[in-house]
Amino acid sequence: MTVRFAGSQADRGDLLVGADGIHSAIRRQLFPEVTLRYSGYTAWRGVVSTGDEVALGVTSESWGCGSRFGILRIDKERVYWFATANAPAGKTLTPAERKGFLQQRFRGWHHPVELLLESTPSEEILQNDIYDLKPIGRWVKGRIVLLGDAAHPTTPNMGQGACMAIESSFVLAHCLSQERDLDGALRRYETERMPRTAWITDQSWKIGRIGQLENPLACKARDFVLRILPATMTRKTLERAASYEL
Repeated sequence: MTVRFAGSQADRGDLLVGADGIHSAIRRQLFPEVTLRYSGYTAWRGVVSTGDEVALGVTSESWGCGSRFGILRIDKERVYWFATANAPAGKTLTPAERKGFLQQRFRGWHHPVELLLESTPSEEILQNDIYDLKPIGRWVKGRIVLLGDAAHPTTPNMGQGACMAIESSFVLAHCLSQERDLDGALRRYETERMPRTAWITDQSWKIGRIGQLENPLACKARDFVLRILPATMTRKTLERAASYEL
């Protein structure tokens, strides 16, 4: 099989692994009918240094109506934060507009949300519309196979995107080493990985939809249900997401 790259370069091999991300050029060539699914919300992210003890404390994610805010400590003084808001796809803002929008959107939220937004330089705030791919029934075509976000991109609500790519890489390598022929190895790879990645994609999508509810009554009902939800149910879901055995 010959692969041709931009700049007239070419290379030959027995197998091409398309691991070129959510906007995979290889996936578009193999399955042009497959399109990404917009979640309905946009995410902003930043990293900031702080001495605030609350910000450097427990990892948290706070839910409002149509918005969420998450905080994760990175090291002794740096915090990673993310924010979401329901918005149409493709709405771009300048760095200054991003910061102003977020400060207005999260005004009055609990400490240290406003502190973190104020402390983050405008030009260091990232903005990304959140997409995934509804699980598809095929990752292989001939001697070409998709892997990671090219095959099973997911919304970040379960924090499992990179984990799924690592798992899929391991399973693909295992199948290639165990099966006698390439076709058999690739069929086994699809069979072993598709159910798990589809479950992660679906669960993460549902969490995002619930977290982004806007109607105040629906938000109150959601918050009530979450408060009375048995911890064992949440733990089982987390264990299923985070544990994997080949």
